[in-house]
Amino acid sequence: MSTKGRKSERTLGQTTLQSLIDFYSGDMERRGCTPDSVLTNRNLLLRFQRWLAPGEDSVKLATITPERARNYITDLQAREVKWVDHPNHPAEHSKLAPFTVRKVVKVLRGFGTWLDRQAYANPFSELEIPKVPRYTLDILTNEDIERLLAEINPATSAGGRMFALVLLMLDSGLRIGEVATARLSNLDLTRRQLKVMGKGRKERFVPFGQRCAQALTRYIHLHRAQPVRPDDNHLFLSLDGMAMTRNSLLQIIRRLRVACGITRLHAHLFRHTFAVNFLTNGGDLRTLQLILGHESLVVTQRYLHLTSQQVQTQYQAFSPVDKLPLNALRPYGNKRRKQAAL
Repeated sequence: MSTKGRKSERTLGQTTLQSLIDFYSGDMERRGCTPDSVLTNRNLLLRFQRWLAPGEDSVKLATITPERARNYITDLQAREVKWVDHPNHPAEHSKLAPFTVRKVVKVLRGFGTWLDRQAYANPFSELEIPKVPRYTLDILTNEDIERLLAEINPATSAGGRMFALVLLMLDSGLRIGEVATARLSNLDLTRRQLKVMGKGRKERFVPFGQRCAQALTRYIHLHRAQPVRPDDNHLFLSLDGMAMTRNSLLQIIRRLRVACGITRLHAHLFRHTFAVNFLTNGGDLRTLQLILGHESLVVTQRYLHLTSQQVQTQYQAFSPVDKLPLNALRPYGNKRRKQAAL
Protein backbone atom coordinates (compact mmCIF):
# COMPACT_ATOMS: atom_id res chain seq x y z
CA MET A 1 0.00 0.00 0.00
CA SER A 2 1.27 3.47 -0.85
CA THR A 3 2.15 6.08 1.77
CA LYS A 4 -0.85 8.12 0.68
CA GLY A 5 -3.12 5.14 1.16
CA ARG A 6 -1.71 4.39 4.60
CA LYS A 7 -2.16 8.04 5.61
CA SER A 8 -5.80 8.04 4.54
CA GLU A 9 -6.44 4.81 6.41
CA ARG A 10 -4.90 6.10 9.62
CA THR A 11 -6.58 9.49 9.33
CA LEU A 12 -9.98 7.80 9.20
CA GLY A 13 -9.06 5.65 12.20
CA GLN A 14 -9.71 6.33 15.84
CA THR A 15 -6.17 7.16 16.95
CA THR A 16 -6.27 9.40 20.01
CA LEU A 17 -4.15 12.48 20.50
CA GLN A 18 -3.08 11.14 23.90
CA SER A 19 -1.63 7.96 22.39
CA LEU A 20 0.19 9.96 19.73
CA ILE A 21 1.66 12.33 22.33
CA ASP A 22 2.93 9.28 24.26
CA PHE A 23 4.38 7.84 21.04
CA TYR A 24 5.98 11.18 20.16
CA SER A 25 7.52 11.61 23.63
CA GLY A 26 9.01 8.14 23.50
CA ASP A 27 10.37 8.77 20.02
CA MET A 28 12.00 12.01 21.19
CA GLU A 29 13.72 10.08 24.00
CA ARG A 30 14.93 7.42 21.57
CA ARG A 31 16.33 10.14 19.27
CA GLY A 32 18.40 11.49 22.16
CA CYS A 33 16.45 14.67 22.94
CA THR A 34 17.15 16.14 26.36
CA PRO A 35 14.71 15.36 29.20
CA ASP A 36 13.83 19.07 29.40
CA SER A 37 12.95 19.16 25.71
CA VAL A 38 10.83 16.01 25.97
CA LEU A 39 9.00 17.31 29.04
CA THR A 40 8.39 20.77 27.56
CA ASN A 41 6.99 19.37 24.31
CA ARG A 42 4.82 16.86 26.14
CA ASN A 43 3.38 19.42 28.56
CA LEU A 44 2.55 21.92 25.80
CA LEU A 45 0.85 19.23 23.72
CA LEU A 46 -1.15 17.99 26.71
CA ARG A 47 -2.22 21.56 27.41
CA PHE A 48 -3.52 21.79 23.84
CA GLN A 49 -5.41 18.53 24.39
CA ARG A 50 -7.02 19.91 27.57
CA TRP A 51 -8.07 23.03 25.65
CA LEU A 52 -9.74 20.85 23.00
CA ALA A 53 -11.66 18.75 25.54
CA PRO A 54 -11.21 19.63 29.24
CA GLY A 55 -11.18 16.56 31.44
CA GLU A 56 -10.98 14.09 28.54
CA ASP A 57 -8.07 12.09 27.17
CA SER A 58 -9.81 10.51 24.19
CA VAL A 59 -9.60 13.34 21.66
CA LYS A 60 -9.34 11.80 18.20
CA LEU A 61 -6.72 13.11 15.80
CA ALA A 62 -9.33 13.10 13.04
CA THR A 63 -11.32 15.78 14.94
CA ILE A 64 -8.42 18.26 15.02
CA THR A 65 -8.68 20.63 12.08
CA PRO A 66 -6.31 23.43 11.01
CA GLU A 67 -9.04 25.88 12.04
CA ARG A 68 -9.15 24.51 15.61
CA ALA A 69 -5.38 24.73 15.82
CA ARG A 70 -5.46 28.37 14.68
CA ASN A 71 -8.25 29.13 17.16
CA TYR A 72 -6.08 27.76 19.97
CA ILE A 73 -3.26 30.14 19.11
CA THR A 74 -5.69 33.04 18.83
CA ASP A 75 -7.02 32.13 22.28
CA LEU A 76 -3.52 32.10 23.75
CA GLN A 77 -2.78 35.52 22.29
CA ALA A 78 -6.02 36.99 23.66
CA ARG A 79 -5.84 35.55 27.17
CA GLU A 80 -5.79 38.00 30.05
CA VAL A 81 -4.66 35.33 32.55
CA LYS A 82 -1.51 33.30 32.07
CA TRP A 83 -0.31 30.07 33.68
CA VAL A 84 -3.82 28.61 33.54
CA ASP A 85 -3.69 24.93 34.47
CA HIS A 86 0.10 25.04 34.93
CA PRO A 87 1.55 22.62 37.52
CA ASN A 88 4.33 24.96 38.66
CA HIS A 89 2.82 28.45 38.34
CA PRO A 90 -0.15 30.07 40.03
CA ALA A 91 -2.50 31.85 37.62
CA GLU A 92 -1.54 35.48 36.94
CA HIS A 93 -3.64 38.30 35.50
CA SER A 94 -1.28 39.05 32.65
CA LYS A 95 -1.03 38.23 28.96
CA LEU A 96 1.22 35.47 27.72
CA ALA A 97 4.50 36.76 26.33
CA PRO A 98 4.76 36.66 22.51
CA PHE A 99 7.79 34.39 22.92
CA THR A 100 5.66 31.88 24.86
CA VAL A 101 3.01 31.80 22.13
CA ARG A 102 5.69 31.38 19.47
CA LYS A 103 7.12 28.45 21.45
CA VAL A 104 3.70 26.78 21.48
CA VAL A 105 3.36 27.21 17.71
CA LYS A 106 6.81 25.74 17.09
CA VAL A 107 6.02 22.73 19.28
CA LEU A 108 2.73 22.10 17.47
CA ARG A 109 4.42 22.45 14.07
CA GLY A 110 7.19 20.08 15.14
CA PHE A 111 4.62 17.55 16.32
CA GLY A 112 2.79 17.96 13.01
CA THR A 113 5.96 17.31 11.02
CA TRP A 114 6.47 14.14 13.05
CA LEU A 115 2.86 13.09 12.35
CA ASP A 116 3.55 13.56 8.66
CA ARG A 117 6.61 11.30 8.85
CA GLN A 118 4.53 8.65 10.63
CA ALA A 119 1.93 8.80 7.82
CA TYR A 120 -0.75 10.54 9.90
CA ALA A 121 -2.64 13.67 8.88
CA ASN A 122 -0.95 16.90 9.96
CA PRO A 123 -3.46 19.55 11.14
CA PHE A 124 -0.71 21.99 12.13
CA SER A 125 0.98 22.56 8.78
CA GLU A 126 -0.86 25.84 8.18
CA LEU A 127 0.09 27.41 11.51
CA GLU A 128 2.24 30.48 10.95
CA ILE A 129 4.99 31.27 13.44
CA PRO A 130 4.01 34.65 14.92
CA LYS A 131 6.45 37.52 14.89
CA VAL A 132 7.84 38.68 18.21
CA PRO A 133 9.19 42.08 19.25
CA ARG A 134 12.92 42.59 19.34
CA TYR A 135 13.87 43.60 22.85
CA THR A 136 17.22 44.85 24.04
CA LEU A 137 18.74 42.23 26.32
CA ASP A 138 18.87 43.19 29.97
CA ILE A 139 21.59 42.38 32.49
CA LEU A 140 22.11 42.63 36.23
CA THR A 141 24.17 45.59 37.39
CA ASN A 142 26.87 45.21 40.03
CA GLU A 143 24.49 46.88 42.47
CA ASP A 144 21.79 44.33 41.59
CA ILE A 145 24.20 41.47 42.23
CA GLU A 146 25.25 42.87 45.60
CA ARG A 147 21.60 43.34 46.48
CA LEU A 148 20.57 39.78 45.70
CA LEU A 149 23.64 38.21 47.33
CA ALA A 150 22.90 40.24 50.48
CA GLU A 151 19.63 38.31 50.77
CA ILE A 152 21.43 34.97 50.92
CA ASN A 153 22.81 33.51 54.14
CA PRO A 154 25.54 31.09 52.98
CA ALA A 155 25.89 29.68 56.51
CA THR A 156 22.58 27.77 56.19
CA SER A 157 21.96 24.69 54.08
CA ALA A 158 19.44 26.43 51.82
CA GLY A 159 21.56 29.58 51.66
CA GLY A 160 24.79 27.72 50.97
CA ARG A 161 23.15 25.94 48.07
CA MET A 162 21.61 29.15 46.71
CA PHE A 163 24.90 31.04 47.04
CA ALA A 164 26.76 28.34 45.07
CA LEU A 165 23.98 28.20 42.47
CA VAL A 166 23.92 31.97 41.88
CA LEU A 167 27.71 32.31 41.67
CA LEU A 168 27.93 29.35 39.28
CA MET A 169 25.34 30.86 36.94
CA LEU A 170 26.89 34.32 37.11
CA ASP A 171 30.38 32.94 36.50
CA SER A 172 29.67 30.37 33.78
CA GLY A 173 26.55 31.43 31.88
CA LEU A 174 24.97 27.99 32.26
CA ARG A 175 21.36 27.46 31.26
CA ILE A 176 19.08 26.46 34.11
CA GLY A 177 18.48 23.07 32.49
CA GLU A 178 22.24 22.46 32.32
CA VAL A 179 22.54 23.27 36.01
CA ALA A 180 19.73 20.84 36.83
CA THR A 181 21.44 17.97 34.99
CA ALA A 182 24.97 18.79 36.19
CA ARG A 183 26.73 15.86 37.88
CA LEU A 184 29.05 15.97 40.86
CA SER A 185 31.37 13.52 39.09
CA ASN A 186 31.75 16.02 36.20
CA LEU A 187 32.87 18.83 38.50
CA ASP A 188 36.63 19.50 38.64
CA LEU A 189 37.34 21.98 41.44
CA THR A 190 41.10 21.84 40.82
CA ARG A 191 40.85 22.89 37.17
CA ARG A 192 37.71 24.90 37.97
CA GLN A 193 35.53 23.48 35.21
CA LEU A 194 32.28 21.58 34.87
CA LYS A 195 31.31 19.21 32.07
CA VAL A 196 27.65 19.73 31.12
CA MET A 197 25.20 18.38 28.58
CA GLY A 198 23.88 21.24 26.47
CA LYS A 199 21.33 21.61 23.72
CA GLY A 200 21.39 18.94 21.06
CA ARG A 201 22.91 16.46 23.54
CA LYS A 202 26.32 18.09 23.10
CA GLU A 203 28.78 18.01 25.98
CA ARG A 204 31.13 20.87 26.71
CA PHE A 205 33.47 22.01 29.49
CA VAL A 206 32.47 25.25 31.19
CA PRO A 207 35.05 27.11 33.32
CA PHE A 208 34.42 29.12 36.47
CA GLY A 209 36.49 31.27 38.80
CA GLN A 210 38.10 30.97 42.21
CA ARG A 211 35.25 32.53 44.21
CA CYS A 212 32.75 30.23 42.55
CA ALA A 213 35.00 27.24 43.29
CA GLN A 214 35.10 28.21 46.96
CA ALA A 215 31.30 28.50 47.11
CA LEU A 216 30.85 25.11 45.42
CA THR A 217 33.41 23.49 47.74
CA ARG A 218 31.64 24.87 50.80
CA TYR A 219 28.25 23.71 49.48
CA ILE A 220 29.47 20.19 48.68
CA HIS A 221 31.27 19.61 51.99
CA LEU A 222 28.95 21.44 54.39
CA HIS A 223 25.49 21.80 52.88
CA ARG A 224 24.85 19.20 50.17
CA ALA A 225 22.34 16.69 51.55
CA GLN A 226 22.97 12.97 51.61
CA PRO A 227 21.32 11.59 48.46
CA VAL A 228 18.21 9.51 49.03
CA ARG A 229 19.39 7.25 46.24
CA PRO A 230 23.02 6.19 46.77
CA ASP A 231 23.69 6.35 43.02
CA ASP A 232 22.27 9.89 42.65
CA ASN A 233 25.14 12.01 41.38
CA HIS A 234 23.33 15.29 40.75
CA LEU A 235 25.35 18.30 41.83
CA PHE A 236 22.40 20.16 43.34
CA LEU A 237 20.10 18.26 45.67
CA SER A 238 17.05 19.30 47.64
CA LEU A 239 17.38 19.62 51.41
CA ASP A 240 15.91 16.13 51.79
CA GLY A 241 18.37 14.59 49.34
CA MET A 242 16.32 14.42 46.13
CA ALA A 243 17.71 15.49 42.75
CA MET A 244 16.67 19.06 41.96
CA THR A 245 14.80 19.48 38.70
CA ARG A 246 14.73 22.48 36.40
CA ASN A 247 11.43 23.56 37.94
CA SER A 248 12.65 23.26 41.52
CA LEU A 249 15.69 25.41 40.67
CA LEU A 250 13.39 27.97 39.06
CA GLN A 251 11.37 28.04 42.28
CA ILE A 252 14.53 28.93 44.21
CA ILE A 253 15.22 31.82 41.84
CA ARG A 254 11.62 33.02 42.17
CA ARG A 255 11.96 33.08 45.96
CA LEU A 256 15.19 35.04 45.61
CA ARG A 257 13.46 37.49 43.26
CA VAL A 258 10.79 38.17 45.88
CA ALA A 259 13.34 38.47 48.69
CA CYS A 260 15.67 40.92 46.90
CA GLY A 261 12.91 42.89 45.17
CA ILE A 262 14.51 42.70 41.69
CA THR A 263 11.30 42.02 39.80
CA ARG A 264 12.99 41.38 36.45
CA LEU A 265 15.16 38.60 37.90
CA HIS A 266 14.90 35.29 36.02
CA ALA A 267 17.21 32.38 35.32
CA HIS A 268 18.37 33.51 31.87
CA LEU A 269 19.25 36.96 33.20
CA PHE A 270 22.27 35.37 34.89
CA ARG A 271 23.39 34.02 31.51
CA HIS A 272 23.04 37.42 29.82
CA THR A 273 24.91 39.09 32.67
CA PHE A 274 27.77 36.60 32.45
CA ALA A 275 28.13 37.07 28.68
CA VAL A 276 28.26 40.87 28.80
CA ASN A 277 30.63 40.99 31.78
CA PHE A 278 32.90 38.41 30.14
CA LEU A 279 33.26 40.58 27.04
CA THR A 280 33.54 43.81 29.01
CA ASN A 281 36.35 42.34 31.10
CA GLY A 282 38.35 41.51 27.97
CA GLY A 283 37.05 38.11 26.89
CA ASP A 284 36.81 37.35 23.18
CA LEU A 285 33.71 36.45 21.22
CA ARG A 286 34.89 33.03 20.03
CA THR A 287 35.70 31.86 23.57
CA LEU A 288 32.32 33.14 24.76
CA GLN A 289 30.62 31.15 22.01
CA LEU A 290 32.31 27.95 23.20
CA ILE A 291 31.46 28.61 26.85
CA LEU A 292 27.80 29.35 26.12
CA GLY A 293 27.48 26.42 23.73
CA HIS A 294 26.11 28.45 20.82
CA GLU A 295 26.02 26.73 17.45
CA SER A 296 26.56 29.99 15.59
CA LEU A 297 28.70 33.00 16.35
CA VAL A 298 25.82 35.16 15.11
CA VAL A 299 23.84 34.27 18.24
CA THR A 300 26.76 35.23 20.48
CA GLN A 301 27.27 38.55 18.69
CA ARG A 302 24.01 39.93 20.07
CA TYR A 303 25.88 40.56 23.32
CA LEU A 304 28.20 43.01 21.60
CA HIS A 305 25.45 45.64 21.55
CA LEU A 306 24.97 45.35 25.31
CA THR A 307 28.71 45.50 25.82
CA SER A 308 28.95 48.78 23.91
CA GLN A 309 26.18 50.20 26.10
CA GLN A 310 28.01 49.15 29.25
CA VAL A 311 31.28 50.60 27.96
CA GLN A 312 29.49 53.91 27.34
CA THR A 313 28.13 53.91 30.89
CA GLN A 314 31.53 53.09 32.34
CA TYR A 315 33.15 55.79 30.22
CA GLN A 316 30.85 58.46 31.60
CA ALA A 317 32.14 57.62 35.07
CA PHE A 318 35.81 57.57 34.10
CA SER A 319 36.16 60.13 31.29
CA PRO A 320 39.84 61.28 31.26
CA VAL A 321 38.95 64.87 30.40
CA ASP A 322 36.11 65.05 32.92
CA LYS A 323 38.56 63.91 35.60
CA LEU A 324 41.02 66.75 34.93
CA PRO A 325 41.31 69.43 37.65
CA LEU A 326 38.69 72.13 37.26
CA ASN A 327 41.23 74.98 36.91
CA ALA A 328 42.79 73.33 33.88
CA LEU A 329 39.46 73.47 32.09
CA ARG A 330 38.65 77.15 32.64
CA PRO A 331 39.10 78.64 29.16
CA TYR A 332 39.59 82.21 30.42
CA GLY A 333 40.68 81.63 33.98
CA ASN A 334 44.39 81.81 33.25
CA LYS A 335 45.90 85.02 31.75
CA ARG A 336 49.01 83.22 30.56
CA ARG A 337 46.98 80.76 28.55
CA LYS A 338 44.97 83.55 26.98
CA GLN A 339 48.21 84.97 25.56
CA ALA A 340 49.61 81.61 24.46
CA ALA A 341 49.98 80.94 20.76
CA LEU A 342 47.51 78.46 19.31
